[in-house]
Amino acid sequence: MKTRKWPRLAAASTLVLSLAFTAACGKSNDPVASGSPSASPGQSSSQTPEEQVEISFLSLITTNLTEEFWDKWIADFETKNPGIKVKRIQAPSLEGLNDNYAKTLLTAGDFPDVLSNISYQDFAKAGALMDIPIDDDIKKINDYESLLLEGKLYTLQAYLQPHTQIFYNKDLFAQAGIEKLPRTWDELEAVADKLKQAGITPFLTAGDWMTTLTFSILTGPEIFGKNPNWYADKNAGKVSYQDENWMAVAGRYKDFAAKGYFNKGALSIGYEQVEQEFLKGNGAMYPMGSWFTAAYAAADPGFEAGVFAPPTLDGEKTYMSGSRGTSFAVSNTTAHPEAALKFAKYLVLDPDFHKAFAASDGMFSGLAEPDNYEFSPLQQEIADLLAEAGTMSGYETQRAGDFPVNGLGNQLAKVGQNLLLNGSELAKEMKSLDDYWEKNK
Repeated sequence: MKTRKWPRLAAASTLVLSLAFTAACGKSNDPVASGSPSASPGQSSSQTPEEQVEISFLSLITTNLTEEFWDKWIADFETKNPGIKVKRIQAPSLEGLNDNYAKTLLTAGDFPDVLSNISYQDFAKAGALMDIPIDDDIKKINDYESLLLEGKLYTLQAYLQPHTQIFYNKDLFAQAGIEKLPRTWDELEAVADKLKQAGITPFLTAGDWMTTLTFSILTGPEIFGKNPNWYADKNAGKVSYQDENWMAVAGRYKDFAAKGYFNKGALSIGYEQVEQEFLKGNGAMYPMGSWFTAAYAAADPGFEAGVFAPPTLDGEKTYMSGSRGTSFAVSNTTAHPEAALKFAKYLVLDPDFHKAFAASDGMFSGLAEPDNYEFSPLQQEIADLLAEAGTMSGYETQRAGDFPVNGLGNQLAKVGQNLLLNGSELAKEMKSLDDYWEKNK
């Protein structure tokens, strides 16, 4: 879950670049640093402390990817690689990406050896990431070429994590007399109206990055599904957030808010709270990424959930994002490049970890020879949707022919939140996205 980007480096890029090449090799003194469990007793008795190296790892903590999860599998890595000790650290606050904390560590000269869930293109441009050699291991990752920046590889991503689907409560749909899943905005509005008339909250969302995600899931298919090069076209000055298609879908989103289709007080709660609201049956539809399937299975909420692709205006084709999910990068200044790269490869290629990691966060294998766990019925529904739907890139801050400007996620959140409030002006909000792009390109 990745949606916060730190501001463009602009004039400070030279300074950051300098810091990147003088950064300490991940020896963080942060109070939230957490050493992983000791290596297994199976470690060779001839191993001495002098022979063991220590690397630091910035993990992403979520409701699915817990501290306990990471520490368990770090211990597994250490058992399989007794010469390497991994010191796990985490950001002091939970965000969709580790960008803000990683930037802080980079500036402080304390950049971790291995990092999860960062906007790799930004850190690569700052000279902070290792150019990973493309060897036989890398070639096990399906379509690794799409990760290249100017022909170089700076991140390892071998998991598919669709971000753009709408989960729904089948019991509440039946209660409202809904028999057909919507494919168009008109059909989605008819469903929402039926739910509201039955006294059921149609949509659940929340503040912070959740608003960005909801706004992007609902508007993205019409824009990025039909034009997978939209960000490249934006950089070329060919398209605008004030174009007819953007105004149409953003306007429908605003109308839904005005008609009371979203939960009251949405902006005052966060991701964990809104997830619980859906699991408690307090709303019928929940725009969310596939990682929710793991939370649903763990909660066993007592109702059957289903999933459908978000609508387009004409409904002729559905589109879903095919995000590669969690990514892993290696510092360009690590004192132990071989150990750091070995750990990064473990996080995508080790068979045991690969399946456990994908299952824990509702992901799908992205290897050239997929190594999937046994899907739940809800996860199988997503797999079936992916087989039918066109792949949509570029929703929110994902690449669509090119990367968007830095910090766009924050601006999308502002617009999405403002459009949820009464009195907002659609034209003004959409113009603010064009203005932000111009100031930050």
